Amino acid sequence: MSLAKRLLSFSTIPAFSALIPFLILPVLSRAAGTEAWVAVGVGQSVGGFLALAVSLGLNVTGPTLVSLAAPDERPRMFARGTRARIALAVPAALVGALVAAWLAPEKEALAAALMAVAITLGGLTASWYLIGLGTPLPLIGFELVPRAAATAAGGVIVVLGGPVWSYPVLLIIAVVGGIAAYASRVMSLSDLMRGWRESARFARRQLSAAGTETVSGAYTALAVSLVTMGASTAQAASYISGDKLWRIGQTVVGAQGNALQGWVVEDGKAHFGRRIRTALMLHAVLGAAGFAMFALAGPWLTGVLFDEPMGVATAVLFGVATFCLSMTTALGRHVLIGLGRPRFVFWSVVAGAVAGVPTTIVLAHSLGAFGGAIGLATAEGVVLLTQLFFAGTLWKSRSRA
Repeated sequence: MSLAKRLLSFSTIPAFSALIPFLILPVLSRAAGTEAWVAVGVGQSVGGFLALAVSLGLNVTGPTLVSLAAPDERPRMFARGTRARIALAVPAALVGALVAAWLAPEKEALAAALMAVAITLGGLTASWYLIGLGTPLPLIGFELVPRAAATAAGGVIVVLGGPVWSYPVLLIIAVVGGIAAYASRVMSLSDLMRGWRESARFARRQLSAAGTETVSGAYTALAVSLVTMGASTAQAASYISGDKLWRIGQTVVGAQGNALQGWVVEDGKAHFGRRIRTALMLHAVLGAAGFAMFALAGPWLTGVLFDEPMGVATAVLFGVATFCLSMTTALGRHVLIGLGRPRFVFWSVVAGAVAGVPTTIVLAHSLGAFGGAIGLATAEGVVLLTQLFFAGTLWKSRSRA
């Protein structure tokens, strides 16, 4: 598949699939009120963090593993990965429901809990496998369409005065049904449920990548929850508006990173250096576009879309975080993992979490949404600087060899 087709298919389809839960947010912010807005935002935050743990790092390493595996080994790899993630998803969904209900406004605790479950179960997605295969179209039928239908139906129910929790219930049905339907195409569901020890060994090999994703979620996916703990409801609502735009940018960046990941390594060392430079350039352009969007239009967009606008300074900091995220996606997934150093990616996100989490908690209490944005930008900036150091060191060593 050419680079242009790969970018078009694997950037747009997974991005649309991941963005669908956010399409109902303008409806919620106006039809259901501030408490429902905060509750759903908290549920998505907690669920997004746990989905990273459930995904077992396959968003980072999965496409590369599938691309390099022998064709007859790939279905077994899918089964091992899916079984391992199911074992994580059940307890994670329960924990997410309890935490989201505790953090959310009391009247909307059920909606927050169910939203956390729905987003957590999204970590079972087959996108990593399909990206590695180079076949994006099944994502439309098995993930994008069911989630879009659930979102549209949920929006109608809320507008007509129905309960907010009906939307996450529909989303749970769509997510589980779509994932189960695709899994049944790869192999029978009875075969999928055998081989748990093999999946446990697979999970242990994924611990480094899983740790990377989960730790990064402490300052990205959990940011809304951290701000909600320290800021007023009004300030939390403002931060959530910025966070929703950030999620859109994060999803687009991640989709481009996935699209390029298999391409960078698929021909071995023959074109690795040139393709790394291309990936870095594309992510720099995407990151710069994200920064400009936040800095120039962020306050206006959040006001129009969510009726809860963020401040100009907060928007600029979200833009900084978006640019840093885009560059670390290329440096981490394409350079460091491509050079066989996933642990360096892990240590970079640990550094980001150490810098960003306490900054977010402390400054959100005193500065509200602006303080939360400082924490996010600090975390992403530290990750970028750390990865630049690691990548530069590795590249120099490779050049001398």
